[in-house]
Amino acid sequence: MAEAVNPERIIEAVAVGNLKTIAEAPAFYSSLAMANAVNAQQSLTNLGLTIVAKAVDQVSEKQIEEGGVMAAALQQMTKAAQTTPPVTA
Repeated sequence: MAEAVNPERIIEAVAVGNLKTIAEAPAFYSSLAMANAVNAQQSLTNLGLTIVAKAVDQVSEKQIEEGGVMAAALQQMTKAAQTTPPVTA
């Protein structure tokens, strides 16, 4: 025999489901923020490696007498690659 539908039980089940969703939200958004931060850091690391590789390539193409000028340029590019951007939250 079918059980009678009790509106109070339905309301209670919906309330429990909503409460569970609200309770789990901080953990979800915290892990999402951490994943975004890791992704941003990896992107900056890749950008830094690209800048340094390009600078080394440019230095290696120049002749020896131009090495002093290119060494200064390499140092400037390396400084730019190592600069940490400010944290924005």
